[in-house]
Amino acid sequence: MGMDIYAGTFVRYYAKNWKTISQQFCEQNGIAYNVIRANPEEYENQASPEEITEGVHYWQNRMTEMLESHDIHGFELWEENNEKEYYTDKPDWDALGALLLMVSAKVLDRDCPAEYEKNMEFHPYIKEAAAEKLDGWSLPAGICHFIPQNEYLMFDWVLANGKEASFAATANLKAELDTINEILWNADENMILGWTETEGYPVDAVLQNGKYQRLQENTVYNTESLAKFCFSILYRAVQFSFENNVPVIFDY
Repeated sequence: MGMDIYAGTFVRYYAKNWKTISQQFCEQNGIAYNVIRANPEEYENQASPEEITEGVHYWQNRMTEMLESHDIHGFELWEENNEKEYYTDKPDWDALGALLLMVSAKVLDRDCPAEYEKNMEFHPYIKEAAAEKLDGWSLPAGICHFIPQNEYLMFDWVLANGKEASFAATANLKAELDTINEILWNADENMILGWTETEGYPVDAVLQNGKYQRLQENTVYNTESLAKFCFSILYRAVQFSFENNVPVIFDY
């Protein structure tokens, strides 16, 4: 199952009023594209945008009450609607795994494998670092929902659709990315933003006359290149989140 990064409102996300970067590319080039989701039954009998908006607003207010009951005050609600702009891109799980592997190896003072195998399970270093060196970090903990807050925050609760989930603030994600950059690369913003174009997965197909032509099957990737690619996407998502005051969601 693939993984996309989405920065935008929950209303627009639940209303399916957004398109992955792959969908956008296929539509622009006249290619058929089918979205396969982990829980397709959740997308049947879709509620109206108005009903979704009402539900998300109710959920936001209940979240505020829940946090206040745990002595977490000053929680600021963000605007939720079906019109705000969104950002999306697709690092996929391998690139996220490569990023987590690089930072985990660094904090554990271990050699990082230079290659990352396609569809590989997360490396044991990641679990070890999460327990010993990166305790309290959202990324190694597997958090996939980041709400727009300027103060650090991590908690377990429910989503607006009633499913249990873990949450962190976008402030947590930004701080983690800043630390990762500091200990791995110390790259400036222009360099980071450029990694979505210069790094990532090797080309294994080309588009010709509206059809893909397979060039080769790549099953082993460069770990650092994948890590930089993922980092750049996350950096852009956090930047967009702070500029537009919207959540960041890992969609899969």
